[in-house]
Amino acid sequence: MENFIYHMPVKVYFGVGGVEKHLPAEMKKYGEKVMVVYGGGSVKRNGTLDTLRKTLEECGKTVIEFGGIASSPTYEKIKEGIALYKEEKADLIIALGGGSVVDSVKIMAAGALTDEDIWEEETVNHRIPEKMAHYAVVLTISGAGAEMDHLGACTYEAIHQKKTLTGPYADFVIEDPSYLMSIPLHVFTPGVFDSLSHCMESYFGRGENVWDEINESLMKNIIRNGKALMKEPDSMEIRSNLMWDSSLIQSFSFYMGKPGDFQAHGMENMLAAYTHKTHGTQLAILQPVYYDHVYKDDLNKFSKFAVNVMGVDPAGKTDEETAAAGIAELRAFIKELQLPSSFTEAGVEISDETAKAVSQTCGVSSTNARTLSRDEIFEIICECR
Repeated sequence: MENFIYHMPVKVYFGVGGVEKHLPAEMKKYGEKVMVVYGGGSVKRNGTLDTLRKTLEECGKTVIEFGGIASSPTYEKIKEGIALYKEEKADLIIALGGGSVVDSVKIMAAGALTDEDIWEEETVNHRIPEKMAHYAVVLTISGAGAEMDHLGACTYEAIHQKKTLTGPYADFVIEDPSYLMSIPLHVFTPGVFDSLSHCMESYFGRGENVWDEINESLMKNIIRNGKALMKEPDSMEIRSNLMWDSSLIQSFSFYMGKPGDFQAHGMENMLAAYTHKTHGTQLAILQPVYYDHVYKDDLNKFSKFAVNVMGVDPAGKTDEETAAAGIAELRAFIKELQLPSSFTEAGVEISDETAKAVSQTCGVSSTNARTLSRDEIFEIICECR
């Protein structure tokens, strides 16, 4: 096991009625102005925005609303949020939403107390601001686990780049599983695969340690509850388990003492700069095809995944056959979640030009089963079409 320092400062309030129960005590720590950031109209339609605003106003706070964060957030929109924070001299930002909103708020918080352009500071000058704004999360959809970490991804549309920037950790997070109940399956299931994808990224990094066995249990829980969700979509128990699953993986425990395999993640990030599709949906398309290319280079790990996570019976099979069966079961799970298996099925056209641009600019992992050439990355993207 490699050396590491582990510190997870995020406080989570988990349970029904969390906003009304816990927000008043937390609000005593902050000034008058609270900026609430959200996505589309769902938080208005289902009443969560009203509940949050009413509770904040009862705490004596002035609420500044900033909506319109897209499912694949843009830096252009985030800059608008930074400008509003500065103009209103806000004291706290609350992310009301899921991973896209939370990621956007992290970057807003990173740029709120500096006069520099935060994209240029972090991606070009490689400088992280010493002071950042405070933010909290009221989670309304789970999957990305973004509420637990300090990293935020966004697309700078003007230059066709999607990057991950560093922000602060949330001061606190409220996870109310009742907020998940109005989310349709086709919106919820990409987050289920997103959670599993984060687990696999940790698991298939080179090396093994105690976290891999714990990770196997979490992956099995995600898969079991994901399958159950398709049969009982109105079960709060199932949705609440999936909500906490997604937070657990992004506590970064599973990455301690070993590197991860972020190759599929890197490809998806750059593709999203062109397609603007949901992260979990595109990972579900890319990850099995990527694994087809590399599983023979780490048959021990892929065969263990097949048996211990996907439930493959190894009797009478070679390690290669077992590993391949595990990837087939992964594809079957994706199908069961009713997620697309190709970009065409997802309604996305990937041209040779786009595939080439992504293959030449995405990150190339050196801690996976095998380091890919950029030509092979191009092949993988084309196979996903």
